[in-house]
Amino acid sequence: MSPARSTEGAPISSIGRGIAVLACFTPRAHALTLSELSQKSKLPMSSTHRVVAELTTGGFLVRGKDKRYRIGTRMWSIAQLAPVSDQLRERALPTLARLYEETGENITLAVLDRGQALYVDRLVGEKSIPSASRTGGHLPLHTTGVGKVLLAYLDKEKIDAYLSRPLQRATPHSITDPDKLREELTEVRQRGYAVVRQELTPGNGSVAVPIMRRGRCIAAVGIVAHINKLYVDQLVEILNKAAESIGHELEETH
Repeated sequence: MSPARSTEGAPISSIGRGIAVLACFTPRAHALTLSELSQKSKLPMSSTHRVVAELTTGGFLVRGKDKRYRIGTRMWSIAQLAPVSDQLRERALPTLARLYEETGENITLAVLDRGQALYVDRLVGEKSIPSASRTGGHLPLHTTGVGKVLLAYLDKEKIDAYLSRPLQRATPHSITDPDKLREELTEVRQRGYAVVRQELTPGNGSVAVPIMRRGRCIAAVGIVAHINKLYVDQLVEILNKAAESIGHELEETH
């Protein structure tokens, strides 16, 4: 349920105010002043001050010497209890490590989260090509390999709902036409993998496959590499073995 809001659009319940403040933090805005928090949360400065003080006392926020607030360690500790971290990431890590050792490329593990791809884990090395993904970060479904896999395995109604939104064009290669995307998603599901070429970052490409559990796609694992090193057939074979291994590990948890 969404937090109750006043006519000005600001949340009026105490929990809603806390959520509004915490939701201000993003990968690009990870250190914010009190006034910035007030502006982003649409809360009056007095309310923001009280909420931030309580969150800081509880360890959910910390205040730096620069007078900016950041997410605190207690928030991180609680987040580790979420099933996506406690089970999937822990079970997948050995396989992801082997995948990185075998390829030397960026390895990504993602799940669906509120209409985006949430990167549960990401392994990179000194020789890996820079990429936009980060552990704990979100990226669009329609411009990433893991995202297209997650989107392709959704119900038709959910796919239609996603494609009805305005779709961001990150590069000239991004596919934002709903009909073209729908055709591609059908192909992804039929062949069992997704390929993305320079749709999120110029020069980068990715290949991804689903991690299946009890007939349902619960996550996607992918490899991000330079477009000239995107050997699709070879990478799909390696990824399928990794996905099968992770799926097997997860089955053993129950």
